[in-house]
Amino acid sequence: MMGSSVQTDQGFFGLPEDTESSQGRLKAYIVSDVHLNTHPYDEAAEPENPRRRNFRLFLTQLNANIKPNDRIQLILNGDILDITGSWFDDIMPWDDNRPLVQRKLDELLLALMENNQATFQALRQLLQHPLAEIIYVFGNHDGMLQQYPDSQQVVKNFLAPTPEGAATQERIRFVPFYASDELDLYIEHGHLQDPFNRRDNPGDPPLGDVINVLIVNRFVEMAIDRFRASGYSDAFINRIHSRLHDIEYLRPLALLPVWVQTVSHEFASLPESQGKRAGVQDIVLAVIAEILQDPQMVAYMTHRLQWPRPMLPLIIKLILGIPWILPVISFLTSKLMRRTHSNKFQYKAAQKLHREKGYRLIAFGHTHIPGVLPLSESAYYFNTGSWKPVINLFKLTKDPVELEYLSPEVRFNKVERCGILCIEKQGGISQGPAEFSLQTIQSGIG
Repeated sequence: MMGSSVQTDQGFFGLPEDTESSQGRLKAYIVSDVHLNTHPYDEAAEPENPRRRNFRLFLTQLNANIKPNDRIQLILNGDILDITGSWFDDIMPWDDNRPLVQRKLDELLLALMENNQATFQALRQLLQHPLAEIIYVFGNHDGMLQQYPDSQQVVKNFLAPTPEGAATQERIRFVPFYASDELDLYIEHGHLQDPFNRRDNPGDPPLGDVINVLIVNRFVEMAIDRFRASGYSDAFINRIHSRLHDIEYLRPLALLPVWVQTVSHEFASLPESQGKRAGVQDIVLAVIAEILQDPQMVAYMTHRLQWPRPMLPLIIKLILGIPWILPVISFLTSKLMRRTHSNKFQYKAAQKLHREKGYRLIAFGHTHIPGVLPLSESAYYFNTGSWKPVINLFKLTKDPVELEYLSPEVRFNKVERCGILCIEKQGGISQGPAEFSLQTIQSGIG
């Protein structure tokens, strides 16, 4: 890892080889967007949650390479615990009853960590090194840890049970951002640059939270119940259930309407779909209409989007009745929500931070798109991507970065695009600039 470099691999990336001369250095490893969730997996067939195995493998290799004198910082840059993506309770995260929300949050945190035991065992092993610390930067999916700071103790207790782990818990920090003069480094998750995922008013949930909790988390199970009630076979239901569950991997979520349209068309063409009293697309649109007319959704749209409450059901019915409305909605919302799937706006924020604060290395996450761009001759902006698969809609003949929503020649690609930003520094501030390496992976996962 010596020097400043960027590496892109097609397989799982290993950590840089260590040498005797690197002992005693401060070594910081920055990752983001792991999205550990409560979604079930076949525990009889899998020794661990398979969805984030690559992240656990990274931690295992990190633990194996630590030297006794190393100072280690593992900086978890937001959306590590996918709280909003795992929130299926009737009580909403933004409910005014804070004690009740606090209790539900604490229960969910335990379920999240227990469902990802292998990952948390690797984190516990890291903390056994006396010079290692974990710095947890809040993101948008785990922002409730900032809103409910008492729940941070649930995570600390799981990683380092008290009373024996009291001293270890002091090496676990939760912060809204992280700045290091020693490394000339600034880190934040990046959702604050995204108006759809930041909390401008403490009393109102961000639009991203509402979409995750009231639409994404409910859509699949509601649709499956409708298919079952309409007489579709178990084989058909199992197949479409698996396909619909990919909704959690969409990036940006503005793709949801055109993705739903694509899945509906795919399954409507199957022989079993013929002659049913409710077609695939009819069921899907009915579920969408029901979700949009849910009292909590109506209350949110009335208040936040200033839609007229008495006319809302009629407006929704008219909109969903327009042929090919779903791709049109995706096209329009993608333009409005372009900050959620582009590093362009984060890069501008990094340029401003570099000009005003002078940081040499600035890292974000959130967009799920890994990359590096120069800020000056010796300063850089990084994005560490995501350890969660990404499904995007790409035109076949175009570069994958360019989204094309209204072309008939489109397909969905499912890829994992994650990265590790590794920064090393010998001694104190006077010992010269830190060395860095950004290792990234982008591989199709089927």
